Amino acid sequence: MPLRSLDPLAVPRALTSSALALGTAVRGARVFHPRGVARAATVETDGGGAWGARLLDGAGRHGAVVRVSRGAGLPEPLPDVVGLAIRLDGLGRDGGPLDLLVNTAGGPPGLRHVFLPAPLGRTFSSVLPYRTGSGRTVLLGAREAGDGYDLLAAPLAGGWTRWGRLTLGDPLPGEVSEELRFRPTLGADDLQPVALFRAVRDLSYRLSQAVRP
Repeated sequence: MPLRSLDPLAVPRALTSSALALGTAVRGARVFHPRGVARAATVETDGGGAWGARLLDGAGRHGAVVRVSRGAGLPEPLPDVVGLAIRLDGLGRDGGPLDLLVNTAGGPPGLRHVFLPAPLGRTFSSVLPYRTGSGRTVLLGAREAGDGYDLLAAPLAGGWTRWGRLTLGDPLPGEVSEELRFRPTLGADDLQPVALFRAVRDLSYRLSQAVRP
C-alpha cells in the first residue's frame, strides 16, 4: 500500500485548532483583537513603485474600511499589540476584497517579524512577508502620520518605502465593527502571503472569529 504524503502542517493545525477553540469558548469572543473601532477610510497610492503588485506600484484612490484593535484586548493603559486591518473591496483574488493586516512590531530588519506592544512598537508590520507578481518578497507596514497612516513596504533586509497614504474617515456603528471578519491570508493575484504557515494563520483567524461577541 503506498504511503500517504506527509502534511508538515498537520500537527501545528491541530494544536492551533485546539487552543483557539478553547480560547473562544472560555472568552466568548474572538481570541485575537476581540474589540475594535471601525472607520471609513481612503487609500491613495503614490505610484511609481517597482514591487510587482498593482496596489503597491500604481497611482490611484480607493475606498476602504479600517479596524483598529488591541490584540489581546487588554484595557488601557496596559501595553498591548495594536492591529490595523484594512479592507479594500474589489482588489483581492477573483475580484473579492483585499484584506491587509499589520500589527505593532519592531521597525528595523529582523525586528519586523516580532510583535511589540504599543508604545514600544511604533511601526506596524505584516510580520509575515508577501510574494508579489514579479517574485519579490516584501513586508507591508504602516506608521501613524497626522490623521491617518503612511503605508509602507520593505524588502526583508532593506528600509521601509512609502507606497501610499491611508486617511481615516467617519467611525462606523459599533455593530458594524464587531461584525467585520477579515481574511488577510487570501491576498490578491499579485500580492500573496508566503505559503509558509499560511494555512495555520488562516485557521487561526477563522477559529478566533468563530464565536461572535
